[in-house]
Amino acid sequence: MNAGVFSRLWILVRREIWESPVAFKWTPVIIAGFILLVAVLLLIIGARVDNEQVFTIDGVRMYAQMDDSQQRMLAAGAMFSVGSLFNQIMFLVVVFYLAGSLYDDRRDRSILFWKSLPVSDRMTVTSKILTAAVAAPILYFGGIALIQLSLLLIASGYGLMAGIDIFGEVWLPANLPKVWTVTLVGSLVQSLWLLPIYAWLLFCSSWAPRLPILIAVLVPILIGMFQHFWSFFSNFRLPDFNLLLVILERIGRGVMPASIEWEQVVTESQDGSSFVPSEEMLMSFKSIGNALASWEMWIGVAIGLLFLAGSVWFRRRSTDS
Repeated sequence: MNAGVFSRLWILVRREIWESPVAFKWTPVIIAGFILLVAVLLLIIGARVDNEQVFTIDGVRMYAQMDDSQQRMLAAGAMFSVGSLFNQIMFLVVVFYLAGSLYDDRRDRSILFWKSLPVSDRMTVTSKILTAAVAAPILYFGGIALIQLSLLLIASGYGLMAGIDIFGEVWLPANLPKVWTVTLVGSLVQSLWLLPIYAWLLFCSSWAPRLPILIAVLVPILIGMFQHFWSFFSNFRLPDFNLLLVILERIGRGVMPASIEWEQVVTESQDGSSFVPSEEMLMSFKSIGNALASWEMWIGVAIGLLFLAGSVWFRRRSTDS
């Protein structure tokens, strides 16, 4: 029975990807192509300025003479910086996908067809959240890995011109196995961290009569503004709890490099006034473990599960109207 459930879920997730190929398949490829195009254009412009590649080759040799820790820091920064654009665009894609996923079935009346199939509403909702929280990070990770490999090949070409050991000075500091592991695991844990927001969007999509994305955004904004003004005019102070600020903080925090908690990796000196930057600032399994062990994570997961249950409830009572 479990094998049959997983098989049907796999088919439903594939259907979601098949129905939205631009969002899940082509967008990572387009982002990778755009980054590669920008990199090539910058190299062409740099070649015209540095006609004989003297300064470029000297720069590569200076990089090769750095300490191993500095090389790893620079390589990790380069690897994760190209992946940050993927993560930001993926979040926007997932937001619009979830906001319209259940609503579109009601709008075009395809819900009647899906309800005629031996697929439960619970499984339908589960497949959509799995597509957003699991399938999308994996597909976008493919684009990240592709552009990272491309940039390392370009760097290897310049390393050969500079006469350095490209394996020891380019590929080894990049540490792709660790970068890829942290990126993929971090993306999946980030999806778990954002589950209450994802589930809220899906919940609004299950019942909103029109424009679910607008309703999903306006409701917390209005509640947050009401809390703010009520506390200010009644107690002449800002509220201790503001729903809008909590949501924005959850979006801004997490386990990915763009939102890592820097204080966790700061190495203080004896006087406590300085820190030493390292690759752990960008790729740390510790930050992932801390996020999984935090009470904020699992409170958010519980809230997300409640919204998903509400989505199933409204889905069962949906019609073509």
